[in-house]
Amino acid sequence: KVLDLSITKNVASMFVASALLILVVFAVKAGYEKNKGKAPSGIQSFIEPVIIYIRDIVAVPNLGHKYKAYFPFLLALFFFILFNNLLGLLPGGANASGNISFTVVLAVIVLLITTFSGNKGYWGHIFAPPGVPVLLYPIMVPVEIIGMFTKPFALTIRLFANITAGHIIILSLFSFIFIFKSFAIGIGSSLFVIFMTFLELLVAFLQPFIFTMLASLYIGAAIEDHGHAHDEHH
Repeated sequence: KVLDLSITKNVASMFVASALLILVVFAVKAGYEKNKGKAPSGIQSFIEPVIIYIRDIVAVPNLGHKYKAYFPFLLALFFFILFNNLLGLLPGGANASGNISFTVVLAVIVLLITTFSGNKGYWGHIFAPPGVPVLLYPIMVPVEIIGMFTKPFALTIRLFANITAGHIIILSLFSFIFIFKSFAIGIGSSLFVIFMTFLELLVAFLQPFIFTMLASLYIGAAIEDHGHAHDEHH
């Protein structure tokens, strides 16, 4: 049998989102070089504050002085999810971020980066939890190992469930019109659909931020220099 690698609607949507992301990034780069030392203009004035916000609120607090190595990934993660969410709200658009395969792949990438970035302190906390009696290691070590995989599982389910739930609610409200065949129900359902669409727009911006924030937390825990953090605390 031949493996079917046909481009599905979700894959096509991700290609479009990737192309839009590349265009936006290069447009912002060109605007930055053109307006160097001046106030941003055009699309740069919209995207640049978002980039600075992700840097100051997400990357720097969670990754510390090592944030520059992971900041490009976090930005790409945020905007890629955001663009796919927005494309999924368009009429006839593919709900790529409401597909669990989409969220699984992003969560696995975060898991791989976290795993390969982990320092001695991170692995020491997993295989030799500090402050725990040695007799409890057979219990605590498996729990810590399971915890490594529950984090990406939480990332997967959180994004998938939130995006899917909104679309299901909107479809359910539309179905009421055909089930009850009532003018009053039709008006009420239409108003609720409009409300849910605006709510979905809010979720489309909120979920990429939450996903990126959690990803930075997991990576930050893996690369944290415990001695350096202790000195900074004092």
